[in-house]
Amino acid sequence: MKVFKNRKPRTKTNTRRTVVCHSFPAWDTPYVKSTIELMTRLSSSHRVVFIDYHYTLKDVLKNPHTPKKRVLGLKSRVRKIQTKFGTIEVVNLPPILPSTFISNPKLFKLVSKVNGAWLRLWIKYIKRKLKLDSFTLVNAFNPVYGLMTQKAWKAEKSIYYCYDEIAGTNWSGKHGPVYEKAFMKQVDLVVTSSKKLQEKKSDYNENCQLVPNGVNLDIFQSVPKHHAKTRSIGYVGAIDDRIDFKLIKYLQDNLPNHTFDFYGPVKTIIPEAVEKRLNLHGAVPQETLPEHIGKMDLCVIPFVKNELTAAIYPLKINEYLAMGKPVVSTDFADLTDFSNQIGVAENPESFVKEIRKQLKYNSRLKAHKRITFAQRNSWNQRSNMFSRLLCA
Repeated sequence: MKVFKNRKPRTKTNTRRTVVCHSFPAWDTPYVKSTIELMTRLSSSHRVVFIDYHYTLKDVLKNPHTPKKRVLGLKSRVRKIQTKFGTIEVVNLPPILPSTFISNPKLFKLVSKVNGAWLRLWIKYIKRKLKLDSFTLVNAFNPVYGLMTQKAWKAEKSIYYCYDEIAGTNWSGKHGPVYEKAFMKQVDLVVTSSKKLQEKKSDYNENCQLVPNGVNLDIFQSVPKHHAKTRSIGYVGAIDDRIDFKLIKYLQDNLPNHTFDFYGPVKTIIPEAVEKRLNLHGAVPQETLPEHIGKMDLCVIPFVKNELTAAIYPLKINEYLAMGKPVVSTDFADLTDFSNQIGVAENPESFVKEIRKQLKYNSRLKAHKRITFAQRNSWNQRSNMFSRLLCA
């Protein structure tokens, strides 16, 4: 099977636009971010200006990923990043006041207004400096400051990119939904990453479109596949409150001859009985993930089933499939798009049965079908979808 690497995505329009991404995801973090995957590819056909995460004074003091010199103005606030697709202009604004810890809605609103006024001044400055006269604004999951700065941007077209259920986030679960609803009513278009999000957000903006998450084929088909059986059951992603640890314990008890290898940052307390039998490897760079996934016999998505996880389109599912791996998931969301490619279980007993079934009947032909399926879900293809929405 022939895989083309480093191919730039082709769009169906030659209209080159200036796209300003007012981002919540930070540029300088080691994790896979759908916003960055999309924007890097859009830079092949558009000018892309990336307004980085709004670091707080607390971040400057404690966050190791903060580009401190740029945030404090000791180095240029604007840097040109050359990706293999095109150039992105990354902009760091000065630090703002921390607010996510505030419980009181009135106090949160007051601090947000102060931050908003501060950001509006700098946005006007950046617009002059970078000559941003005519552009499309993409607000990436940053509705609080999207609402506070909308008038300062004065974009030709404004888009809200919603890739998660904000009510379920630790940083904005308390106040975010109120600001998000108000913000969605002001933008021209809402783009979501899952059908469930599209269904929910269309209540606040009738122009709500779907661009699902994709997979970076240049990375996830770049290493030889491991065929030797390792009896490893693996998971890649954040280890947080989405993980069903009761399910993991059941798997450990009923599949004692298998190891459980989890790659990702630990963001919650893992029950001791589960943790002692988990191989926790921590977060690793995206480019090294194929090597680790390649050594797994089977990959799992062991999410709890609730209203918040129902809105997730997991990034990792296409990464697993691109490596040709059998996959078993809980029925946490609408996974009908993958019904012929993965095993879906409704309870711990059926999860174990599905793992045994997938392992027993795995074959090179099935692996090839999974890879072919994942190729249709590349980030290049997703960026083409996004680009058409930009130019519509």
